[in-house]
Amino acid sequence: MLRRSLALLSAAFSLPALAAAPGEPLTAARRTGDIVLDGRLEDPAWDLTPAFDGFVQVFPAQGAPPSERTEVRVLFDDRALYVGIVAHDRSPGEVRRPLGRRDRAPYSDAVTVVIDSMGDHRAAYVFELNAAGVQTDALLFEDDSSTGDWDAVWEAATAALPDGWGAELRIPLAALRFSNAPVQTWGFGVKRVIARRHEEVLSVLIPRGTRGQIARLGSLVGLEGLRPVQELEVAPYTAARLAFRPRVSDVPRPRDVDPVGDVGLDVRASLGRAVSLQGTLNPDFGQVEADEIIQNLSTFEIFFPEKRPFFTQGMDLFQPVAIPNRRSPQQLFYSRRIGLDAPILGAAKLTGKPSDTLQVGFADALVTGAGAGLPEATPDRSFRFDAAQPLHFGPRAALPELAPAPRNFLAGVARYQPAPSRSFGATFTSALPLGPACSIEDAEKDDEADDPRLRRPARCDVLGGNAAALDWNLRSRDGAWFLLGQVTGSQALGGAPTRAAPGAPISPRSRTLADGTVLEEGDLGYGAHAAVGRVGGEPWRFEVHWEYESPRLELNALGYQRTQNEQLGRALVRYVRPTGGGPFHSYALVTGVEGHRTTDGRGLARTKQVWIGGEAQLRTYQWVGCTALAEDRSWDVREISETGVALEKAPFTYAECYAALDPSRPVYLEVAAGSGRTAAVGPLGALGYWGTKGMLVVRPHARLESRLDVHYEASRWRARYVDEPTPGVYRFGDLGAPSLSVTVRQQLVVTPRLTLQGYAQLFASYGEFRGFRQAAARDRKVTLASLSPAEAPPPSENDFREGALNLNAVLRWEYRLGSTLYLVYTRAQRELEWDGASALPVTLGPHALGAGPATDTFLVKWTYYWTR
Repeated sequence: MLRRSLALLSAAFSLPALAAAPGEPLTAARRTGDIVLDGRLEDPAWDLTPAFDGFVQVFPAQGAPPSERTEVRVLFDDRALYVGIVAHDRSPGEVRRPLGRRDRAPYSDAVTVVIDSMGDHRAAYVFELNAAGVQTDALLFEDDSSTGDWDAVWEAATAALPDGWGAELRIPLAALRFSNAPVQTWGFGVKRVIARRHEEVLSVLIPRGTRGQIARLGSLVGLEGLRPVQELEVAPYTAARLAFRPRVSDVPRPRDVDPVGDVGLDVRASLGRAVSLQGTLNPDFGQVEADEIIQNLSTFEIFFPEKRPFFTQGMDLFQPVAIPNRRSPQQLFYSRRIGLDAPILGAAKLTGKPSDTLQVGFADALVTGAGAGLPEATPDRSFRFDAAQPLHFGPRAALPELAPAPRNFLAGVARYQPAPSRSFGATFTSALPLGPACSIEDAEKDDEADDPRLRRPARCDVLGGNAAALDWNLRSRDGAWFLLGQVTGSQALGGAPTRAAPGAPISPRSRTLADGTVLEEGDLGYGAHAAVGRVGGEPWRFEVHWEYESPRLELNALGYQRTQNEQLGRALVRYVRPTGGGPFHSYALVTGVEGHRTTDGRGLARTKQVWIGGEAQLRTYQWVGCTALAEDRSWDVREISETGVALEKAPFTYAECYAALDPSRPVYLEVAAGSGRTAAVGPLGALGYWGTKGMLVVRPHARLESRLDVHYEASRWRARYVDEPTPGVYRFGDLGAPSLSVTVRQQLVVTPRLTLQGYAQLFASYGEFRGFRQAAARDRKVTLASLSPAEAPPPSENDFREGALNLNAVLRWEYRLGSTLYLVYTRAQRELEWDGASALPVTLGPHALGAGPATDTFLVKWTYYWTR
């Protein structure tokens, strides 16, 4: 009561709101007096700074005055920046404030604060708070790029007010990078969303569809006497698991009970001027949702997004140069490689700005693990200490039969930015196998031996390599035009020695890639890519891309490279209207062509495509779009794997369309469907295929959200490679492989810091080969016209069946700022393996799933956050 009375008294003498215009500077004041974060802005300290209300609408009516008034105040002290916002609303009962988990707020009324604390237009921090208090943060960099993986520990609160709602944010200065100048000016902007009207208002006008957004921010002035904060954050954890698993992985019974414990530590330290160090020891990611099960019958690896916190936070500097909304074709650092087949013992990353124009970053991780060393059928239930995993405790039988190969992963990046619109970078990565090299005796051991001590060791198959790249990214001052590119080199490491027969000469360590390229240890590869275009402004935009990968370019030891032995050319033209017209809020049309050829001297066409597409947002806020493409005759150099023989691909056409409803509604639906048809070539007739997917989101209550994802594919192929019945003669079959994935996600939010989320995916697929044909290779090529009928092999050799169920339930409680308790249950179950003797179960319903092997795991994980 006393605090409220003092606040009302001081309000009588407070400064009035400025009659500000959009883009005018906001003035911050040094805090005096306490601030209690409750969203009400009633503390006297807020009255020391004038309120800014110069907002402008950017959607749906760009440049129009806002329908509701918004006021912003900013304070600071030696430890934090405080932002207070009053979102006035003449209909406060219509403010939409659904709850969600951190970084996953549903569409709602919200405010966003964007801060370019270096004031150099190069990077900006984003802090978003919805009306229910759900926090989201992100990082903008290089104007056109952003990542939601960046996280900071910051506080915020919201409150319902008689004339709207209020928000208070406390952002630690340790989370921001800034100089030690006595007087500073930061880039600053505030955005407000009024959900029921789909209205977006900004404190500075940034037209829709423009680039260079960081440079267009307004200014925050009045920042005097600030010094970079050197802060130490420590977060130890302990995790206890109880796993019920099959003793033998493919047999459901008997099941063993494995109690397992882990301890670890996360550390973050600010080391001065815009330099930070993060480290982790024996990290545990048991609360992270499992990857979606996806049927992949292509000859390319699927790219999966990173979900582990250590590898998502503060990694923007390691992002490769790429066209906006496209992934780099030559990505040197792909963190999913780390810890994929061996536990992470420790990892560290150092990032910072030694000068105004130079950024540097280093990341290093050591993976190593213990093995049981005994067959699954005769487990050792004793607890033993192993130096390879010193912070892990559990029975020896819970370890894999074979110890994984230890490796060290290193990545270093330096980026020189003489101006916000120009950057030049250098990247180096290394995946170095540790320990003894694979000997010829190791390489010739039986991979299928029952006793793991007699089996081929993991070090014979571990992938290693070095890679380096130089890149450039040049943009016009308004960000509309770009010229970017990269030159890349690689060196292969690892592999296993071979010999043609016992006693024969030993060949160097090598491995064979899918297109038949033999990669020996020490082999060098090279590549490059470049692009130029216009990605901002209206109405015309264009892009021209070029890529080159030599046959021996290999980045997959620590990076992601979809393929090598390829040269690509692509050109596209867009007609865009981000401000809309007629029945549309916005719309865009695009058409393009691209071609791929091998770089091994043969110049085979791997792809020749032309496509056209478009999408639009209706005035009723729904989205619709369609795409169509046609591909001409080409060659697949990876289908007949590791032979170097190219298989002709028939021309095909494909088209798909999608529609999405208004995301602000309690029920949201998004559907897509597509179909294609291959042309008849030689003895092969035309063949059609199709697929569909949909997502339904239901929010019956502000605390509840249910989501259903369904994905069905009726996949069919002509002439898929089966085997080589006689030397030089290759057998193929027509493959029908439908698949169905049904995923349910359920979320209950008690408070923004106490959430329960559930996940379940049911997946089923099968594949039948029919219509067998064969042909001999001529000039290392197999044409479709040369195929002739062939004898069918036994179905058990090629037909397949897969069914799985994944369950995950996570209770997350942030019991104090940065400190979290997790309770997790997971179940991974597979169908009983098809024996090959009975008829193949041709159903996408659950088949022998309940009788299949399953692993149930219960996890309790506790973390404690401490800062100084």
